[in-house]
Amino acid sequence: MLDAILQEYQTSTYQFRHIANPDDPLAAKFTEWEDYYRLKWAIARTLQPQSILEIGVRYGYSAHAFLDAMPQSQYLGIDLDCEMAGGVKGAINWARKILAPFAARVLVADSQAMSQFPGDRYDLIHVDGQQDGDSSFHDLSLAIQQGDYVLVDGYHWSTPNFLAVNDFLLQHRQQLAWYASIPGYAGELLIKPKPTARPAAVQTSQDLQATYDKTYYTQSCHGYDSFTRYQGQRLEDERLIGAATLACLKPQGHVLDLGCGRGELTIHLAQQGYRVTAIDYSATAIELAQACLSQQPDLQSLVELHCADVNQVNLPAASYDLVIATDLIEHLNPSEVVSLYNRINRWLKSEGLFIVHTFPNRWYYQYDYARKRRLAKRLGAYLPQNPRTEYERLMHINEQSPRALKRQLKDAFRHHQLWFATAGPQGLGGSLTQSLTHRELAAAPSLYAIASAQPLPALHPLLTTQPIRWLRSQQLRQRFTLEIVHAPDTVPAAQPFEIQVRLTNHSQQILHSLGAYPINWSYRWVDRQGDAIIASGDRTRLFPPSLPIDPGSNTTAPTATTSKRSRATAPYHVRIVAPDQHGEYCLQVTLVQEQIRWFDQPPIGLKQTRCISITANNSR
Repeated sequence: MLDAILQEYQTSTYQFRHIANPDDPLAAKFTEWEDYYRLKWAIARTLQPQSILEIGVRYGYSAHAFLDAMPQSQYLGIDLDCEMAGGVKGAINWARKILAPFAARVLVADSQAMSQFPGDRYDLIHVDGQQDGDSSFHDLSLAIQQGDYVLVDGYHWSTPNFLAVNDFLLQHRQQLAWYASIPGYAGELLIKPKPTARPAAVQTSQDLQATYDKTYYTQSCHGYDSFTRYQGQRLEDERLIGAATLACLKPQGHVLDLGCGRGELTIHLAQQGYRVTAIDYSATAIELAQACLSQQPDLQSLVELHCADVNQVNLPAASYDLVIATDLIEHLNPSEVVSLYNRINRWLKSEGLFIVHTFPNRWYYQYDYARKRRLAKRLGAYLPQNPRTEYERLMHINEQSPRALKRQLKDAFRHHQLWFATAGPQGLGGSLTQSLTHRELAAAPSLYAIASAQPLPALHPLLTTQPIRWLRSQQLRQRFTLEIVHAPDTVPAAQPFEIQVRLTNHSQQILHSLGAYPINWSYRWVDRQGDAIIASGDRTRLFPPSLPIDPGSNTTAPTATTSKRSRATAPYHVRIVAPDQHGEYCLQVTLVQEQIRWFDQPPIGLKQTRCISITANNSR
């Protein structure tokens, strides 16, 4: 294709000077433009379009080049007829004059106000590049729905236009068959959209069901990279980690996972000993979840997977201790959400708890991101008008504001609590654990909420960590047990690796990595003489939180929560980095409360040791 265009260009004798307006304010550039419009002519001659739409006509020079190459084509030009973006007021009168011999119409209109271009499909849509980035993005979004080919003029003309077009290519890559840059005066970008029909207007979640395909779950849906890496056996996505942490408010029982997707949260909850019923209306999602579950035969009896619509499924009343909806409600329309909340209320047991997470907090894009765009523009930088992914733009039919979410929960549940979650591993507590300004609330990307028919459990012990104070230190050794479940015998020097450890918590203290004084896994390396080689190793988050096993009446630890876990949980995966030098070393694994204490020190003395041979690393 490109070779054919360049060959036509090299042999073309097209001259635009004889139709150029001598009063054009840019007439001094006519000599530079001769090759520019000869390339336009060559593109049209190669593509052979029978119908052409042009956004940004000006004096009609590009239109004439196209129609000289393809005189039988039907042409429609749209121009605002103003002085903006390189335009000249009244220039379209000249365009109409030189295009009179052809089947051409020029319409005075603002393409930015259009949700669809006039007409149906066009063989070629030409988008003028002399505009700001947002305008280019908007016009291209419409063009790929109606054009067999889309030609972007002035791809290299300005930084905002170049960045906007590249952002468009990234966000719409699933809709494009190919695209190629053609060298020239201002750079031409030729785009070939995939031959897909224009999507119908979305009214309900049912209209979106077919879009939840394997490409979405494995290439776009949040957490897809860690899902691919661990095949759904571990949680790394912060939002799922947040929901799993909140599930500790009900440390055992029957969980209903609504909109379970690929099943990572379902499998994690089963690993922690819950019975889980997981529902999603995407057959692809259930297939992926089933494939992940098949890797853990011991969990089969704990999990039920159902391909069903959460808006239509019939479930027994008063059957679930916990209902979780992560990143679901923004995919349902408002009436579907209201109906679902009322049904969840019926499905929960009398003491049951509903956990909801939604992204984005609508204020995030409405206020904070808009502020960042204004700042970027003042600095001469560019941020796209809409940073959402292609799937988010399609699927998020009901992004939640804090007020809307709170109002709907209030209508369905007697007790509820909503908060803003800030970004990062420490962000779950958000506005619950710290005072945030209005700007910081708007910058919080996610919203969490819990709701119930009964008074809500205390959240602070699960979201904050205070310095551990012990009343009777002589009993500390009895409050925790630590076991190394698996560790390698030999590791190359400086090589990262993982071990598996199991922690049993006989205290009444929840241990976790949130708050001002987080508790993390760490380690030390010592040589055979007991001298420290690495005194403070890397940190690994203590997730899931270590909940107390009911210690009976003998404990003297201060009560932090009434939640007790009476079952063993899956082992923790702790990341270790081997010493730089080969030799025989002992790995000492323990916990550390940042800024407070190491748990291997008296009076706790909690550690486990494993001797490991460190070999020379020939790959270094």
